[in-house]
Amino acid sequence: MYLYKGALRKLILKFKYLDRAFLAKDFGAQMANKFKELPFYDKTDCIIPVPLNIIRRIKRGYNQAEVLSREISKLSGIPVFSNILYRKKMTKPQFQLSKEERAKNIKNSFLVKNGELTRKKNILLVDDIVTTGATVSACAAVLKKFGAKKVYALSLARG
Repeated sequence: MYLYKGALRKLILKFKYLDRAFLAKDFGAQMANKFKELPFYDKTDCIIPVPLNIIRRIKRGYNQAEVLSREISKLSGIPVFSNILYRKKMTKPQFQLSKEERAKNIKNSFLVKNGELTRKKNILLVDDIVTTGATVSACAAVLKKFGAKKVYALSLARG
C-alpha cells in the first residue's frame, strides 16, 4: 500500500517492535479499504497472516501480520485462518540480508497444517512489509503445494 520510508517507516517499526499493537486498527482499516478496491476481493475465500516463529512471537507479544489480518477480516467479513501456515524453522531476520540471502534464508521455512481448509480456495496472504517478496513467495508456494487455488498478497508497506 505504501512505501516503507519516512514517518510511516518509523510508525511501522513502533508497531512491530515497541508494543504498539493498537496501531493495527488504523493500519488494518486502510488495508481493508485498499483490499476492497482490488480485482480479487470478491474472489477471496480466506485471509492467512504470514507467521512469525514462536520465539519472535513471544518476544513481541503478537504477530503483527495476524493483528492486521484480524482488522481486515472485521471490515471485509472474510475469515482469518491463523492455524494453517507455520514457520518450521528459525531464520535470521530478513532485513539484515541481501535479496539472494533472503530467498535462501526463507526457503523451506513454512509448513501447512489443516491444509484441507485451504484446498481449492483463493487466499489473501497478509504481511506488514514486503521488500524482495521472498517471504510471501515462499508462503504462497507452500499453500499452493497443499491445494490453494490462488494466493494473493497484501502488505502495509513495500521496502
